[in-house]
Amino acid sequence: MKNVEDPFSDKQGTTLLEGIAKELSGVDTDDFTGMVRRIAEIDDELSRRGIDPLVKEKDMLRKALKDAMLSNNKDMVFDELSNHEAVLQQRSSDSWDVDKFMIMLSPSQRNRYIVTTPSLSESAIKDGIKNGDLSRAELEAKGAVVKKPGAKALYVRARKQEDDA
Repeated sequence: MKNVEDPFSDKQGTTLLEGIAKELSGVDTDDFTGMVRRIAEIDDELSRRGIDPLVKEKDMLRKALKDAMLSNNKDMVFDELSNHEAVLQQRSSDSWDVDKFMIMLSPSQRNRYIVTTPSLSESAIKDGIKNGDLSRAELEAKGAVVKKPGAKALYVRARKQEDDA
């Protein structure tokens, strides 16, 4: 028997976030498009009123939607009614091999990019790549940097119109 007094009771088989999302928005966490639609509605209402409770509801819905999409191995959900989609994108970060990196550098580059102990100044390296002093493609090809997957990020946004031409 369900505990009617406590909407977040474990006896109901829902997680706390699922219970909160359903309580706040009336949307079941199995209804992915409903969750995307409600986030789109909240975005619309926020643009009109900017109310704090809507921000809290949206944040809870986004967290519940992300958790539900991850647990159901869904990378994208599209709600036709609101024309919004929820997309999980894999984030990544760089992993540097100091020894391989140092071999590639001239003495002046070592002074700019290598800290006294064998560690790297990632912000300086990124600037060096940006200004053309270093080549990202060459660094990757020689194994000085490798992209490693990070946590997935959830983006809920209006879907871009495709050109038929």
